[in-house]
Amino acid sequence: SDLCRWDLNLGLPSSRTQLSIHYIRLSLLTLYNIAKQYKVKKKTFWGIQVVEALVWKNWELGKEAIRHLTLKNISMKIQKLKYRLPTTKFFFTVYPQSIFLSPGMSFTLPVFFRPLEEKEYVDHLSFVMAEGEFSIELRACLPSHQLACLSTLQMPLCAVSDTTETWFSLYNVGDLPTFFTWEVPNPFHTLPSTGLLEPGSVCQIKLVFQPHVALIYDVQGICWYGEAGDQKTTIQIQAVAKCPQIMVYVNRKEDEEIDPVSLQKVVDFGPAPVGYSMKKCIQLFNPSLVNAPFRIETHRILYADDRVFSSPTTKGVVKAGDELWLPLLFRPQTVGLKSIDYFTIFPPGNTSEVTLKITGSCTGPALSLSSYCVDFNWINLGECAMKSLMIRNDSDCPGFFMFEIDNQASVFSVEPQSGVLASKEHKMLTITFQPTHTIICYRRVACLIHHQEPLFLDIIGTCHSDTNKPAILRPRHLKWYRTHMARGMILFAPDILGTMLREKKFSRDEDGALMLRQEASGNLPPAKYPSIPPLTEYFLDGTSDTVIFPPTVTIEPLIVNFGKCSSDVAPDPVPLCLTNHTRGTITVTWTHKATGPFRVEPDTIDIPPLKNTAARLCFQPQFPNKIYVTELEAFAFYRVLRSFNNIEEDCTVFPSWCLKLRAMGHTYKEENEYIFFPSLSLFSPQLFPAVSSKCTSYRTLLLFNSGSLMLSFEFLPSSSPEITVRPTSGYLLPGAYQIFLLSIIPKGFTWKQLELALQFNFCPKYIKEVILMSREEPLDIQMESGKVLYFKPTYIGGSSTMPYKIRNTTRLTLTFEWKYTFHSSKVVSVQPSKGTILPNETMIHTWTFTPNATMNYLIRAVLWVWDSGAPCGPPFPSPPPSSAKEKELDFGNVLVDSEQRKEMILLNDGNCTLHYRLFVEQTLSGPFLKLEKMEGMLCARSQETICLTACPTRRLQYTWTIKCCLLTHKDLSAPSKREVICMATMKGVYPTLSILDACGMGSAGGITRQHLWRLFSLETLNSYLERDPTSWELTYRVPTRHSTSRIPSVYTPLLLDFNFGAAPIGTEPSVVFLLLKNSGVVPLNWSFLFPSDQQIDLEFWAERTEFDFTELHQMRVQDNDIFSIIPKSGNLQPGQEQTVEFIYRHIFAGTDKLPVLLKVSNGREILLNFVGVTVKAGEKYVHFTSVKHRFTPVTIGTSLPPRQIFELYNGGSVPVLYDIQLDVLWNVQNKNFQHPIFQCLNPHGDIQPGKTTQVFWIFSPIEAKTYAVDVPIHILGWNSAIIRFEGVGYDRFIMGNTAPFHSITTTDQTPAVTRLIVPGQVAFLSQSRISLGNIPVCSRSSRLIFLNNASEKDPIIFSWDLEPFSLDKPHRHVSPMMGMAAPGENIPCVVTMDASQHACFYSLDLVCKVRTLSQYEIELQAWEKEKARQEVEFTITENNLEVRLQKTQEETLPPIQKQQPYTPPVTWNLRNPKTGQIWLYPEEPKPCLLYLGLSARAHNMDDFLRNFFSQSPRFFFCPPLEEKKSEGESIVVEDEPDQNTFSNQEKQIVRDILTIIIRGLLEDRKFHEDVQRGLVEAIPYFSQFWSEDSVRMQNQKDSSGHASVSPSYEGEEEEAHQGEDKEDETGEEESWDKGKIFESLDGSLSPTNSIQKRGLGPVLSEMNSILQEENSRIEKETISRLPSFLNLRQSILENIIQNIMIEASRGEVVLTTKPRVIALPPQQPLLLAR
Repeated sequence: SDLCRWDLNLGLPSSRTQLSIHYIRLSLLTLYNIAKQYKVKKKTFWGIQVVEALVWKNWELGKEAIRHLTLKNISMKIQKLKYRLPTTKFFFTVYPQSIFLSPGMSFTLPVFFRPLEEKEYVDHLSFVMAEGEFSIELRACLPSHQLACLSTLQMPLCAVSDTTETWFSLYNVGDLPTFFTWEVPNPFHTLPSTGLLEPGSVCQIKLVFQPHVALIYDVQGICWYGEAGDQKTTIQIQAVAKCPQIMVYVNRKEDEEIDPVSLQKVVDFGPAPVGYSMKKCIQLFNPSLVNAPFRIETHRILYADDRVFSSPTTKGVVKAGDELWLPLLFRPQTVGLKSIDYFTIFPPGNTSEVTLKITGSCTGPALSLSSYCVDFNWINLGECAMKSLMIRNDSDCPGFFMFEIDNQASVFSVEPQSGVLASKEHKMLTITFQPTHTIICYRRVACLIHHQEPLFLDIIGTCHSDTNKPAILRPRHLKWYRTHMARGMILFAPDILGTMLREKKFSRDEDGALMLRQEASGNLPPAKYPSIPPLTEYFLDGTSDTVIFPPTVTIEPLIVNFGKCSSDVAPDPVPLCLTNHTRGTITVTWTHKATGPFRVEPDTIDIPPLKNTAARLCFQPQFPNKIYVTELEAFAFYRVLRSFNNIEEDCTVFPSWCLKLRAMGHTYKEENEYIFFPSLSLFSPQLFPAVSSKCTSYRTLLLFNSGSLMLSFEFLPSSSPEITVRPTSGYLLPGAYQIFLLSIIPKGFTWKQLELALQFNFCPKYIKEVILMSREEPLDIQMESGKVLYFKPTYIGGSSTMPYKIRNTTRLTLTFEWKYTFHSSKVVSVQPSKGTILPNETMIHTWTFTPNATMNYLIRAVLWVWDSGAPCGPPFPSPPPSSAKEKELDFGNVLVDSEQRKEMILLNDGNCTLHYRLFVEQTLSGPFLKLEKMEGMLCARSQETICLTACPTRRLQYTWTIKCCLLTHKDLSAPSKREVICMATMKGVYPTLSILDACGMGSAGGITRQHLWRLFSLETLNSYLERDPTSWELTYRVPTRHSTSRIPSVYTPLLLDFNFGAAPIGTEPSVVFLLLKNSGVVPLNWSFLFPSDQQIDLEFWAERTEFDFTELHQMRVQDNDIFSIIPKSGNLQPGQEQTVEFIYRHIFAGTDKLPVLLKVSNGREILLNFVGVTVKAGEKYVHFTSVKHRFTPVTIGTSLPPRQIFELYNGGSVPVLYDIQLDVLWNVQNKNFQHPIFQCLNPHGDIQPGKTTQVFWIFSPIEAKTYAVDVPIHILGWNSAIIRFEGVGYDRFIMGNTAPFHSITTTDQTPAVTRLIVPGQVAFLSQSRISLGNIPVCSRSSRLIFLNNASEKDPIIFSWDLEPFSLDKPHRHVSPMMGMAAPGENIPCVVTMDASQHACFYSLDLVCKVRTLSQYEIELQAWEKEKARQEVEFTITENNLEVRLQKTQEETLPPIQKQQPYTPPVTWNLRNPKTGQIWLYPEEPKPCLLYLGLSARAHNMDDFLRNFFSQSPRFFFCPPLEEKKSEGESIVVEDEPDQNTFSNQEKQIVRDILTIIIRGLLEDRKFHEDVQRGLVEAIPYFSQFWSEDSVRMQNQKDSSGHASVSPSYEGEEEEAHQGEDKEDETGEEESWDKGKIFESLDGSLSPTNSIQKRGLGPVLSEMNSILQEENSRIEKETISRLPSFLNLRQSILENIIQNIMIEASRGEVVLTTKPRVIALPPQQPLLLAR
């Protein structure tokens, strides 16, 4: 019972409740062992089980304590016992009696204890049995100290210098509170080491193991306790200490880079963008059985803020047998600097440290301009000109740029003025020139770039007016100007230079620039314009005290700050001083706007030579509480340049000088300063780049205005004067960037803190402090191996080596060289003896000692170092090196990240052995060319082959220069001069795939090629395939099953839709054929990967059983093969093509989607979203390709804007009716002065199944802006859609040549020639698309194409299916419309389009149906033959037919009687055709559809003649068709009268009436005379009505000399010509008057006056012939203008050209053959016969 009570009292304190399960189990095990140790022991005496002793504890004097003694019979018989009382009086029990115990029974005997004094009592209680006697001890104990714990404790494995700990329990099993003290040997420690334990309590002891040596420990720990501390309990401690081990892997999967000298592992970050962090992880692996803690230390001893390498983990623990990824970060700050650092990983006890060499280079933006000079030539005053310029970033680092120009105050403007270019991005810049004065304008605009040197853009332009025409400035003048500037000639006016050139004091060099005669003689070379670094040019631009060239015109001050002003009262003007430093008169013209708050008075001023003049800067604020900042601009030029007449020599034209004046002020009051709180971001570095003594260091700052208000900035004068800042003041628009350039010449080797105070919005509250550190970098090398180097004793002729370590502790790249005496060079040598050491780099130099005598050597060597930018000494001359057999090695086109090897053969044609060393230099940063051997010996008259290995990393053209130098026999480390022996080139390429053509079949057969290209986004896909792949796309270079999910991860940012359109359910699949081509220069593997193709095959138990909707949808699509591709992968050689079939099966109604990955191995990876719609049977469905449609831009002011097309496609199986709501169009019209901006010409209509309907729109803008309207389109009985229509109106006078009016602006990107071959297709069109370009209205255009029958045995029948004619569409005609082509024949087809009278965009599709009928005709003939046979043929199968016929002939015929119904015998078995043997009628083959696209843009006649006047003679103008206005707006053709059927009675009435009329005409004599008179009239064109009689009568009248012009004919002629021009009418009237005169003269000659008649006969005859010639000319002109004649002439010309082209296509005529000249024989003179 005491033990049970002790167990109940035992419990862990509340503070121990959070112990681990391991320690709790250990405590329970300890408790169990102790309880087992102190458990009451029992014995068995002759079958009686009883305890060995009864113990009384915790008893008290004077009180009776009772214990019970239990006897149990465990034998199989009845036992009899007797007992005797204890001998002392302190223990007693009941009176003795006999005890009988049956088997298994127990008996309890109470024993009482009555103590009288405090001591221990001992007695016995004896039992007597028949077998013998036994006794039980009775003992009463006093309270004592007793502690218990485990006897043995096993510690876990521990690493050397590491710590492990274990918990165990110490129990107080005694009766008194006990103090304890632990004693354990090293390296063990206990916590707590001392303590107090109450009776029955427990204490948790922590045992700490911290070994320093790898041993097996088996020690004893002693716990002392008791009153005097003389009692103890022991515990045996066992532990094992092992040495830890950490293995460092930089790249475990590939070969690691090792420093060949120091054998350190190298972590190369490669190039990294400036200001951005790169991360790399190295692997720490612990192969030992113990945990391995570690710490990381860096070797960088420079300034803390200059560290570019870091690790967020400085210490940690690698678990036993586990691995740990250690991140390393690289954040460079200085562009172009290669950084090196060393990280050392220390395990416990520093037993085996690992040093990593970390390298990385910093790359910055690489912005460039497509052109550095923009020439506007000349424009008139008041006009505005615009030019475009491209700025691109060729680097992987984003680039922030800013053009230093005020667009609001300058005549030039650059848009955008600032911005950011992402990696490999380009942006279009717009430069505008809007002059305000007739002057020469030239400005050199600096483009400031963050982390890059500035770029400079020269903008030139000249302004003319009707009165003033200055000399025109061109780019060649800038080149001459810079040369003249270097030669000091710009200080003289152009007229002076011209005079000196005429006087031959000057001459011109080969570039046309002026130079002195002394320089031309050759004594002195003429000066050239030097190459000035951009930063130097920017800071020394003439506005400071230090300049490169003397200035011509200066202005003071450069910055004027009016401060706080009032908008009511203008502040006092600020005086300006303009100084002319030239020898000519200068004119200064200010170009500020009249409405601006700042102005300079006077705006135009002349400054005499070497004089100065004053001007005033006035400030008139217009609004209160506003900031005013601007940069005023003035152009100074020589006064003689005002007129081009003053310039005699073109080379003397100088550009103008741009003067800039910064003016600022504000009108805020003191209490309103909180209104303009600036919101900005300032990106500033902390250090200036390292430079040596007396060198300039540059930095850039970036400021971004993230607010919505303009802010001003200004650097306060309290800023450090050592720093030069440009610009010092200005303003920043919302969302714009401002870049500052800082320069400093540091002094002193100690770090100096510099401060810049940047104030915003003229408010002292808003000052931003910029702190920068700078110092002059010392040239220091740390010799880590000391200054004394000892060599071990070496025998003569032998050599010994010793490494020597040096370290560059500066931030500069240093060049070093060892120097020692010439005699010492025979004994010692060092490798390398000279070279370059990077900042913080540690190099190991190997010294070699080669003694030549027995003595002690003491040699002094000196290491010289200098900045790498300083020039080195001249190299020693050396003999010519060896040469290469091939001077140029071309690796060809090499796949990026793959290796290519070439062999280079070195030749030694000399007679001695050469010791050579090779060097490789390259133009671009990137992969180095690896040479199998860099140094060696080449014997005399021999050759050696060296393998070259190249591995491109980008798609670039690489060029390497391989140089060779010879090493002397005295010192191999002193090479000779390097000479080029070979040039190696290589082009890194990616595999390039492109889509050439597309074609649809099946349900997609009704989709045109143009619409199909849009549905499949093929143009965008081709543009994506041409680009370089990203690094993420190259995660898996080949198709790989990498995903465990049914929706694989996507490693590409590119996503496109492959839209198969819509079709009814159950119809034939939609099939699309794509023609793929390898347009690159290397073979490629392509594949289309479904999600299942990218999934790793898992076991059944590993797969998930719950799927979301997307996964279930994709599973259904893939399981039912709704989308399929044949083939799914392939291989293409360069230039090879392959057709891929895409099938979409219409199985389930709804929208089906499936992401398919297009993977080009080692190339692009594009995610294609397959989309298809299946419509239920009888359901309506209209497929909208997009919810946004943009019209082609239209110029404002056009009276007849063109019609534009919007297409609707019916993807259902039933016709649909559409209705376009026009209410929104009327709302737009009401907002635009009742002008119809948008017009829909056919808002209602139907769409046939599988067809496309064109909806005609007219977009007519009245302003140069973008119009947009959301138009609802209702599909009757179906859904509705809202389409957003947008249109852009532009002003052609402002846009100029950049206006899109001249372009057709067609969206048809399909190829003009069909390249795709569909299975079963035997006919092809020579062109699949015809673009007529810009055509006038009412014109006819024709094109010749060929229909080719590629079959070798089957003819084809073709027919063109054209839509019915309407006035909304142009008249189209194909000749011939149908026909047959023999095998291999080419049929010419002439496609003609007559444009309507409306300006319109045409995008039409002509369909040619082609059938192959050979097999069909054979099957049809066989079917008809079989049908005829089955109609007349049957078979009788009766056996005894002949016997029955014989009997019938012998017997008499029976009498004739009523015949019974005929019943055929059963034996007759007519063989009728069975149902299964029915021969079906052969089906006519489905025609093959060939699509011919026809696109054009028709302009009205005024626009066409204005923009394409030179092309107008190429077109034939046909007259417009007759039309009439219907009740609506559309125009319809007048139908021909209906040919109704008449009855016989009506026909007889008509016949009788006509008979009477004809008979009356035959009897009318007057009618006969009129007919005869009409026959003799001169009909000019309709000669088919003439007869022989009329011709004979005409000849008779001509021979008699009378004029043949009758009044009736003249009247008809006048009537026919009344619609001609005025000149023609005048000519006709004059001709008619001459006829009247001649007729009157002829009539005036009477027969009696024959003498006069004979005298005037010749005159009249001559005048009559003149009259006939004049009439003939008039008739020809009239005929040439008749429409019928024009049509005939056009038809004849077209037929001639078509015949020539057809004969050329057949090979009958060779058009390219040179014409032959046939020389005729000389003509013989005729001999006269006598």
